[in-house]
Parts: sequence; structure tokens; C-alpha cells
Amino acid sequence: MYDFNGSLDLVEKVTAADLGRRLEVPPYAEFEASEYEQRYARIKTLLKREGVAAALFTQEENVRYFSGYLTVLWISNFRPLTFLLPTDESTDAAIIVSGQERSNADATSWAQEAIAYSPQVPPIPFIAQSIRDRGLASSRIAIELGFGQRLGMNQEQWAELQAELPEVEWVDVTLHAQCVRMIKSRAELDLLARSARMSCSGVKAGWEALKVGMTEREILSVMAAEMYRLGAEVGTKPTFVGLRAGDRWKQNNAVPSDYAIKSGDAILIDGGATYKGYTTDFIRQAVIGPVSGAYKEMFQTAVEANQACLAKVRPGVPASEVFQAAADFLTEHKLYDFFKQMNIVGHGVGADVHELPWIGQEGVVFSAETKLREGMFLAIEPAIRITDPADGPVGAFIVEENFEVTADGYEVVTDELSPDLWEAAA
Repeated sequence: MYDFNGSLDLVEKVTAADLGRRLEVPPYAEFEASEYEQRYARIKTLLKREGVAAALFTQEENVRYFSGYLTVLWISNFRPLTFLLPTDESTDAAIIVSGQERSNADATSWAQEAIAYSPQVPPIPFIAQSIRDRGLASSRIAIELGFGQRLGMNQEQWAELQAELPEVEWVDVTLHAQCVRMIKSRAELDLLARSARMSCSGVKAGWEALKVGMTEREILSVMAAEMYRLGAEVGTKPTFVGLRAGDRWKQNNAVPSDYAIKSGDAILIDGGATYKGYTTDFIRQAVIGPVSGAYKEMFQTAVEANQACLAKVRPGVPASEVFQAAADFLTEHKLYDFFKQMNIVGHGVGADVHELPWIGQEGVVFSAETKLREGMFLAIEPAIRITDPADGPVGAFIVEENFEVTADGYEVVTDELSPDLWEAAA
């Protein structure tokens, strides 16, 4: 089992000053050099401890996070776009991309060398040669092989890379990269907060436009238009929102449809804006027309379950204790049976909508024993689901908040739109 707490203890002490080489950022870099220097110093510290000589990043979020390289070409699955990061910082890092991407690499990535291959030739020999050129062909190299990551190349290319470099010992970089990305810098936290504000404003605009007969797609178009007007990202990682209404409430993570809203329907949105690569993942709900007192009371219980979780949040508390706060609260309210199918109540949020740590059941959920740290950015979403009218009002009763872990607790950033049930007139 990976020791996240021990690794976090280590990387928290590492700063940009610990990198033995200053980086130069190009004109369109998203962050200052010190941001990339700290990221490099932290991943280097974890990898050198394992005897790893370099990381080869192939997944969009990792390549962007560690190198700064930015492009919309991630939408295409035909060409690997990779970043080779030696743990000896005196050796040049390399961004290895399709030839048409050379200008993007030069304009956005701090990597000391950009290697371009023709879009119509096999790319793997260029990646392999960049490794040989750095004297790494007989070393340990880490690549994304683990939980929550995907290689940015197809299986044939991965097999070809291994065949090209038979003396390389390939190991997994996933948990080390996830560990570094768990603790956000002030610059990252500011982007996440801005994304959250856009999300709240967009959803509020959708709720204000609600009327009987609107389709789910039409509601979402109002929300998205406001998010984009405020600056939400169009490009490599677009804004996403799941929306479901009426009888579709059981369809978790549903794509908005042409379902037309009826009087008495509940509408749930899940997701939010993306801003400069940083996402929002929050849940709000509205009803249109008459709603029973029992329904409103159950929804308020879900709001209070969320607050019970937040009340546990502070540095040093294991993520599993936040989960247990929801379990205890719902047990006290005799609702645990309508919650227990879920063994998590939240997760990290950042460049990915789902990041570590998972806020879940101790001994069951991966990374749930991780202790919360100042600078983590998390989502909390305990849910109550009732399917039988004999048990109470039928529906999914859930809100989701995004927040920063601060030195003495937390700061919610999705609070510009109340978590309370929005009631719209029919």
C-alpha cells in the first residue's frame, strides 16, 4: 500500500528553491517559473527515493501540469504527445510532439528541448531516441501505469517502446504524480475558486430561466452560455455538466437529453466550469411547481449531512473520518440504509475532476487513510437515495460543495449559490 501520508510529509517541505536549476518559461506559459520548479522538485524527490532516473508523462493532465505544454490536439488519439523529465535536473527535459505542434511546445512549455516528429511517421523511435540521448536506456523510468491514469499511446506503441528499450525497467509514476498534485499552490487554488464562481453563476442563470416545457438541453445551454461568458474554458478540457430531471433522476452522471420539464419535476446538475485547466464538480438541485413538505425536509437533511462532513475538515484529519461523519449523521437520522451503497462521500478536484484522496470508508476505499493537508482542494457529496415511496419521498437528495482545506479548517468556494433546494414557480 502506497504511503501517501509519508510522501506528503516529504513533498510539503520541498519548494522551488530545492530544484538545482532555474527554469525559463516561454511567452504563453500558464504559470510562473517558480510554479514549475516546485512541481519538478517535488516529483523528483519522490522518484529519486525509488531509484527512478526519469518520468515519461503521456497523459494530458500530467504533461500539462509538469511541463506547461498546452494544445487542443489532445482531442486526437492518433499521436502521442509526451514529456520526458529526468530526475537529474542537470539533464535537459524534452517535450516530444508531432511536428505541427513544435510552435505550441516552444510557446507554452519550459522544457529545454522540443523534439518534433512528422505526423505521418511512427513516433515511438523518436521517444526512444530521446531517452537514449540522455543516457537513460538502462535505467528505471516511471510512466502512467496505475489507478486513475491512462497511457497516452495505444497498446501497440507501448509494446514498441518497451521493445526499443529492452534494458529499461518501467515502473509506475501514477501514485507519485497524484501525491504531488494533491497539494495545490496558491495559484492553483485561485483558479479553482474562479472556476467555482463561474459555475455558481451559470447554474443560477439556468434556475432563473426554468419553466415548464424547457428541455434538459435548453436548461444546460443557458447555464453553459453564462459560464462561457464569464471565461470558462473552450479548448483542451471543456466545461462539463451532467443534468437530469423528472423520472430520469436514477440515471447517475446522465448526459442532458430532450426530456421536457413538467410541473413537479426535480432537476439536478452535477459538474461545472473549467478555467485554465482547473475544474469544478458541484451539485445543485431545483424543483419547478409544487413540492411536498416531506421532500423539502429530506433535501434539507442532505444539506445537513454535507455540513456534518465539512465540520470534520481540518489539517491532520484522515479522509475516512470525514466519511464517517456522514455515516454517523445519517445513522442518527435513521437514513443509513439509503446511503450505505456508497462508500465514498467525496474526492479531490483539480486538473482532473476526480483526484486523490478519495474521502471514503476506512479500510475499504483506496487512499481514505490519507490525512487532509492545507492546500488540498476537495468535493464533498454525501447522498440519500430513496426508490420506494413506502420509505419516504422518492428521489436523489444530494448537494456537493467544493472547498479548500485551510490552516484551521476549510473555505467553501461554491457558496455563491446556496445549497438549498431552488424552488421555481410552474
